[in-house]
Amino acid sequence: MYRFRAMNTNIETFYLGSKHCQQTEAWFHHVEKTLSRFLPESELSQLNRTENTPFLASDVLYEAVTTADRFYHETEGIFNPYLGREICQLGYDQSFEKIAAGKATSYNRDQLSCTKEKPIEIDDKMRFITIHGALIDLGGIGKGWTAQQAANQLQKKKVAYGGIAAGGDIIVWGKPKEKWNITISTPESWEKKLFSFKLDRPAGIATSSTIRRSWKDHNGKTFHHILDPRTCQSANTDLVQASVIAPDLITAEVYAKCMIILGWEKGMEWIAGKRTDLGIIGVKTDHSIVTGGTIRCYSSEGLIYFE
Repeated sequence: MYRFRAMNTNIETFYLGSKHCQQTEAWFHHVEKTLSRFLPESELSQLNRTENTPFLASDVLYEAVTTADRFYHETEGIFNPYLGREICQLGYDQSFEKIAAGKATSYNRDQLSCTKEKPIEIDDKMRFITIHGALIDLGGIGKGWTAQQAANQLQKKKVAYGGIAAGGDIIVWGKPKEKWNITISTPESWEKKLFSFKLDRPAGIATSSTIRRSWKDHNGKTFHHILDPRTCQSANTDLVQASVIAPDLITAEVYAKCMIILGWEKGMEWIAGKRTDLGIIGVKTDHSIVTGGTIRCYSSEGLIYFE
């Protein structure tokens, strides 16, 4: 196992040689410098400072934004990468370690309203991105996209099997001698394990929690980073954590957040009409664990719970 720090989280690689580990680390740092909304000099920050002006994007920015936009339309706006301004107004306007230290900024939220009209235009021939009244926030999908792209690059280099874990995102490919053993932590702590399962095939697994990235403003009100685009507020449902198993990590990342936003019953009903290839595990506010979808297609042995 090789470990490094990027995107404000611990990144781990498995079954990769030294050269490929270093290449993966370099890739994560490159993408972070390109897509971070917390770095004023990042390309995403430059794009966000434009308004109604075509912006010629690099390959990384273009591919990340077009991928996020595709899921924005696929989910009918439940996954919304265009709420950068709104999440800043809720206090998440700087890297999370500063927020967690009690440095959340107070804003006047009386005028808070989610973007309703077409937020961006994408010119796929000229590779221009034009923003209309929105700020792009790729924090939710950017980490998963980066890990998935790293895995794709390694497979093109004939790396037969390997894995990348980036916070709550995990991508594994190929088949090692033993099945991939995936462990999911509790909503409250990365250190405390909740359950595990063995994968029968390669997959992407994403876990979203309303607790780990939560903060209080100066009035003591609690917020978290998963916004419901219908209310412009932190999502408030019966789920505090959702894990999704999918054929790829980006899909898993997107739909885990959609489950948090919609809640268990509405989320499962909604996903059933869109995707039939997802395994879903939810942790409710009463700490009960619920499962659905096609989990058995990924893990025939099912979940193993920790005490």
